[in-house]
Amino acid sequence: METARLCLLCLLGSGLILLGTPEPAPELRPTPSLPGHGRELVGVLREVLAELGTREPPALQKRLSWVPWCEPREPCAVRRGARFGKLCSCPRGTSCNLFILKCS
Repeated sequence: METARLCLLCLLGSGLILLGTPEPAPELRPTPSLPGHGRELVGVLREVLAELGTREPPALQKRLSWVPWCEPREPCAVRRGARFGKLCSCPRGTSCNLFILKCS
């Protein structure tokens, strides 16, 4: 008998919950997009991507003190009389050997 009451109570409670949920208003539904508007957006996006692809190098590479990385056993310096000019920075674990002018 108590099982029947419990089932009836659950059924009644779920019915009340379903009656209490509001239905979405028709004016809040999203409007379909216009076909021409999407094409304009695609055209603008293509222009922006084309501009990004032809940009100048980042400001970090423009600095005079910036030196590119070089591979091991690659020339890293140039001898200019009594001085050495740095061509590139050697990777970790290696250093520029000023006798052979290569990363080792």
